[in-house]
Amino acid sequence: MTRNSPVKLTSWIPRRVRVELARARRWPAWIVERRAMARARAHEDAPFVIARHSSPLRRAGTACEPRLQRGKEQNVAAAAAAIDRVIVAPGQTLSYHHLVGRPSRAKGFAIGLELHEGRAAEGVGGGACQVANLLYYLALVGGMKIVERHRHTLDLFPDDGRRVPFGCGATVFYNWADLRFANPLDVPVTIRLAIEAGELVGELRAQTDPGFRVEIYELDHRFTRAADGIVWRENTLRRRITRAHDHALLVDHELAHNRGRVAYEVAAERIAS
Repeated sequence: MTRNSPVKLTSWIPRRVRVELARARRWPAWIVERRAMARARAHEDAPFVIARHSSPLRRAGTACEPRLQRGKEQNVAAAAAAIDRVIVAPGQTLSYHHLVGRPSRAKGFAIGLELHEGRAAEGVGGGACQVANLLYYLALVGGMKIVERHRHTLDLFPDDGRRVPFGCGATVFYNWADLRFANPLDVPVTIRLAIEAGELVGELRAQTDPGFRVEIYELDHRFTRAADGIVWRENTLRRRITRAHDHALLVDHELAHNRGRVAYEVAAERIAS
């Protein structure tokens, strides 16, 4: 589901005002739904790991000012701590923003690099979307039902060490662009997030094996060049779910079609004619 962003409002209104107006529009529903969202915390780890993934805090081939990189790492740690150990009961929905809240210095967030309408900018909490990226992938592999997800409009870095297909991420911006997923299983799941050896590490855990295995794969991946010379990258993500004991196919369905503007050089031979 995609919600309207502040850029849809009258363009002569300053961006900061447009953003606050967009946030205000969501507040009535926000207040009503708050009690139903996942908030309880686990005191002990559930024994079975349904999904596990990690991503580096620093990537080769990307340039970022040291202060913005430090801010990003601080923001990732703060957002991860706000979500770590949260339990999602059967039928319950998790909301990234209901847990993390509005980033502020008082909550331990710092200035980091973020994107405003497709352009690089600085902001409190910048870079914390790495947590949403990882959380989205855990939800996919864990068999969760995606309720709300917004894809990135930029492909920021080349595939140096990429561990998942292009498009396995989710952008968030308080509070009108959220990441939400519901637990369709008959058992609660617990989220674990931590910083370990320079990486963000996440797990989705349960008391028992849910009896299925998940594969996320892509189709129709390609780079294309538009008439204005801009290079775009796109693919289709799919999820295949099989029964654990005999590998019988349970579900094979499309998750999303992703398309993003490429922000790095792509070799000519990789661009479709």
